[in-house]
Amino acid sequence: MRLAFSTRLLLICVVVLLSVLPMAFGYYVNTVSPAPTEKRLPDRCSRYCEHYGCPHATPANSPAYFRLRPLYVLTIMALSLGGMGLYAAFNIAFYLVFIPLLLIWLTYGALRNMVLIRRLKSLRHG
Repeated sequence: MRLAFSTRLLLICVVVLLSVLPMAFGYYVNTVSPAPTEKRLPDRCSRYCEHYGCPHATPANSPAYFRLRPLYVLTIMALSLGGMGLYAAFNIAFYLVFIPLLLIWLTYGALRNMVLIRRLKSLRHG
């Protein structure tokens, strides 16, 4: 069973709107946040924490940090296998291209399947 063009167009519009929402949120956060710095700041995290480990984190206030830190280190090591020159390219390709495209594709597929299931249920009951 195929979807009509208008239904596909509506689903694509919903997926695009859902995709724009995180970008708008990221833009808002980046405009209201203080400028990034490499210095170690006593009152908040900075890029120092990203590069050297966060001195603000304790097992009491950041249990997820301690559980996910090994995964973060492995991810950085995997992305930098080709050297630091390729690290940025792999980082952009993976996090800014592959993951968003995968999420958009999965969202479209889930919405398309929802419409098809509703249509099949209406045919069965109708």
